[in-house]
Amino acid sequence: MQTTVAALSLPDTELVRRAVADPPHWAGRKILPWDEDAFRAVEPFVVEKYWSGQHSINVFEVVGTQHPDYQGMTWLEFLQQGKRMRQNLALQESNPDYYLEDAVKLPTMYYVAIDGSGWYVAGDGNHRTCIARFMFHRMGRTMLHGVNVESYRTDRHAAEVFRALREMITRKGLPLLAEPYREKLSRDDTGGWMRETYRVGILLRDLAKGTEEVLAPMEAERKLDGIKRENRLRRWWRRIVG
Repeated sequence: MQTTVAALSLPDTELVRRAVADPPHWAGRKILPWDEDAFRAVEPFVVEKYWSGQHSINVFEVVGTQHPDYQGMTWLEFLQQGKRMRQNLALQESNPDYYLEDAVKLPTMYYVAIDGSGWYVAGDGNHRTCIARFMFHRMGRTMLHGVNVESYRTDRHAAEVFRALREMITRKGLPLLAEPYREKLSRDDTGGWMRETYRVGILLRDLAKGTEEVLAPMEAERKLDGIKRENRLRRWWRRIVG
């Protein structure tokens, strides 16, 4: 009885029936969670930011979402169980051309990506993204047009050096203060899109000397190596002199 009730409660459209009868190879993949903490950790080291209000994406490169209710579901589970999936499937059946048109999607479909790791739904568009994947799979299509995107390219090396330098300063109790540094280099934009580039580094303040300097990532790494060498020399000297 439970199986019958569950089956009857599923959305019953041609798209769903085909997906259940012959699932695409990716249908069992889990929808990944957007890691906001990880993004905030590298955000100060963004070297390029791009935004467009009328972009096209490969819908099969959408890998996750910021919405906590859908994180961890498979794409097929989401197609069957999404909170507003029934309404969205009805709209897809009555107007499939909506997904094929170049016009800006309304309501807005919004995606974010960082360092080419795949798109994450960042606002409206979770249900429509899922529907588009199954619909396009059957049609042999890939591109979903008229969506909003934000993409970021970061200097991961700079972020890692900053983390290591700050940890070293804290662990050794050094009179230094390390902060992220970012300077805008350029901005290109017209109606509907924007690209900014930045120079990133590490601002190092010497609290004992009252000085500060902006270090490029490689310079900061050499500074970190220098601190490590000084610590090794101190330990060696203490062993020598007892």
